[in-house]
Amino acid sequence: MQKVDNVEVTVEQGIATLRVVRPERRNALTNAMYRGLAGLIAEFGKDETVRCIVVKGSNGIFTSGSDISAFLDKSPIEREGHFGLVAELFTAPSLISKPVIAAVSGHALGGGTGLVAACDLAVAEEGAEFGLPEVDIGLWPCTLLPAVIRAVGARRAYELALLGRRFGAEEALRIGLIHELAPKGGLDAATTRIAGRIAGLSPVAVQMGKRAFYECLDLEFAKATWFMGRVMALNSASQDAREGIRSFLEKRKPSWVGA
Repeated sequence: MQKVDNVEVTVEQGIATLRVVRPERRNALTNAMYRGLAGLIAEFGKDETVRCIVVKGSNGIFTSGSDISAFLDKSPIEREGHFGLVAELFTAPSLISKPVIAAVSGHALGGGTGLVAACDLAVAEEGAEFGLPEVDIGLWPCTLLPAVIRAVGARRAYELALLGRRFGAEEALRIGLIHELAPKGGLDAATTRIAGRIAGLSPVAVQMGKRAFYECLDLEFAKATWFMGRVMALNSASQDAREGIRSFLEKRKPSWVGA
């Protein structure tokens, strides 16, 4: 497993947790951190012992997004390199078959909001704060918007980018940016419950389902429906599906084999 500065990694019971630790800069992400987080997500996506991945912050902050010193007073090539790394991280969760969960406390601004949107699921603690404030410093959050659009819809994403306003976890839940709101102090318990639920499911169904989900997003409705029908046929032929059906009929807990 690769080592990434300012990122702590733990793997327990099939759950890989990537924890951003850079408190002196409000967990702002450097080029190396963008590259490293994307690499870790890809690496754990191939690890058969890992069933899901959790991305979280530390010291009461998720991440404040890019460290602007990473592209301030840089050459055009250096700036393009930086935003290429941002894009690499924000596409990483959709390119693997394992679910990726964002566990959010404190600030998740700019790239933090983008990273939350890029993950498959997101849980936030009461008091978490989101927003795309780039417009306040003369920028448009271009690299973040594709993920945010997928999460909350085009018109809402445009409004968030245009006004640059900050908003709380309750609104984030209402607009679909996060999927669950945890009480203060309850983020770890909520995240562990969801990740544990995923880790206990058939890896075949979960991973085949995630790949098919992202594949069908860009297909026209009829094509998407026929495509998903073919995936369902393959899914239903798996050993896990047969075991799941048998265990249901026999009223027992299934024993997944991952095939």
